[in-house]
Amino acid sequence: MVNSVSDNSDEKEFWENVDTQFEEKVQDFSKTLNIAVIGKVSSGKSSLINALLKRSRKKAIAEVGAEAGVTTKLKVLRLDERVRLIDSPGLDDVRTENSNITREFLKHIDVGILVVTGAADASQKRYLDDLLGHCESVFVVLNKIDEWGNLSPLALEKVITQWKEVLKIEKIYPVCAFGYDIDTLPGTPLNIRGVCWLREDIENCLGSKGKDLLLARHMGEKKSYAIGIIATALIAVTVQAFIPGSAAYITATQAAAIVSLSYLYTGEILSSQAAFALLRAFASEAATTTLFLWFKSFLPPTGIIDIAAAVIAVSITLAILTTVNSILADGAKLEEDELLKSKFRTNRKQAETALKGLALTDLKDLPSLKGIIEKLL
Repeated sequence: MVNSVSDNSDEKEFWENVDTQFEEKVQDFSKTLNIAVIGKVSSGKSSLINALLKRSRKKAIAEVGAEAGVTTKLKVLRLDERVRLIDSPGLDDVRTENSNITREFLKHIDVGILVVTGAADASQKRYLDDLLGHCESVFVVLNKIDEWGNLSPLALEKVITQWKEVLKIEKIYPVCAFGYDIDTLPGTPLNIRGVCWLREDIENCLGSKGKDLLLARHMGEKKSYAIGIIATALIAVTVQAFIPGSAAYITATQAAAIVSLSYLYTGEILSSQAAFALLRAFASEAATTTLFLWFKSFLPPTGIIDIAAAVIAVSITLAILTTVNSILADGAKLEEDELLKSKFRTNRKQAETALKGLALTDLKDLPSLKGIIEKLL
């Protein structure tokens, strides 16, 4: 929500407050993200990487071959200038490479993934210990669980228990990532199981470090992440509508969400000035409600009016962010002013209809909001 006031001193103070709040809310996309995927040759690391990144067979990011030993050397997958993923039998192989990339990589590994298969093997403990000595967060994956499909369910449970005992760990992720092999018969569906739980925990881990969108940017499917960004912003706005001076908080939240959506789809880091300019364009299309929210933000808590302001703020924010998402998902430019305003007018009506009759508690419920947003995207 962007104000429209005549007093230059008031406007200057407002934007200073917005800048301060924006810096606290926006994710720092200049950070780096390093992920190490460690495991024996033919343990299915490449397939797991593709499944983890929600890739289709046609858009696989890591080559997979049907022959045993196809991945015999270190692979450095540079997803962009800030995100690197290393696929290797062990960290010793990374050290042996001794390049600038591998030396820098070893200094800071955000996530380590140890991939094991088959019967429990105590020799893998040293690879796990090596990862634990270099990584902030380590996940152990039992891959190729489809190989246990013809056996009793107890057989898989037994091997999981054995792996936990030999590796001295409490959690292991049983997964299947079958179907990425280049020799897979045409029409064979991907068999992806268990990867969603691994991905969710990795994303939660990265989210605590402000790095989740660095990885989400490279996912084959981005809609769920866009929904998460929008829903989180809506919940924040619902709360902020009751805070004195709420206009600055709401504007900063909207701008931060726009920057996040832009990075998710394009990989480009939108400046705060560019995000604020977009909000001004939206404000011109909703001048009456914008002014109401602006003046209301300087009033003391007033019960019913606060609730009304919260609903309006959420509705406007939903219209803004679904408009931005629609344009970015279509590959269009946010600078196309007429397209922006036209879509906003349509999305504003849809947002008002979708939110009609909802209680304040509904506006703070993440699953409910995600369901509403998904219908609008």
